[in-house]
Amino acid sequence: MAVAQRRPILALCLAGTVLCLLPGQGFVGSPAGRLSSIRVVARVGAEYQERQSPRDADLPFDAAAATGDTVDVSFKKRPFGILRYTPGNGDKGAMVQEVIGKSRYPGDPQGQGFAAGVKGGWVVKTINGQDVQTEDFNTVMDLLDDEVADPRFSKSVALAIEKQGGRKAQPAEAPIAITYATIPGYEWKGEVLGADWEPAHR
Repeated sequence: MAVAQRRPILALCLAGTVLCLLPGQGFVGSPAGRLSSIRVVARVGAEYQERQSPRDADLPFDAAAATGDTVDVSFKKRPFGILRYTPGNGDKGAMVQEVIGKSRYPGDPQGQGFAAGVKGGWVVKTINGQDVQTEDFNTVMDLLDDEVADPRFSKSVALAIEKQGGRKAQPAEAPIAITYATIPGYEWKGEVLGADWEPAHR
């Protein structure tokens, strides 16, 4: 009798397990892929510094002083694989701080910075021919629209945009031609991310 009573329970457990293993199904019968298909609000300049907080190794710089060697890079799509930028003195200009240290597959957008040899300490000089070296940091970030997406920030970014009265600039059209410049005598002391770096390491 006890064995007979256990059979329906066992059958229900097995049915639940099979259902969970079916493609596209998550817990409570909801499609598992639904979250990944949600369009995340674009990463923009509004409150960027709150999301990508400064590090102890970040040294102050004057973006207008980036008169050294220049490098031209063309990005086909966003994000470029640049994890963090910092503003110069007076919140003017933008400097690359961290670049994802690998390209996972041919055409990986988040490996573009790595493949192009973009380095920390480079200042964004022009975007599609527009001189942005002394532009407001938030304007530069809105033009780049390059923050590596994190769904946790979608709501906070939307609120930040609303709070500041909208974007400072519309995203530059892709492909995006960026000229970077170095600051003569500036010693960048940031972190070079290796190929084994993962977002969980934050």
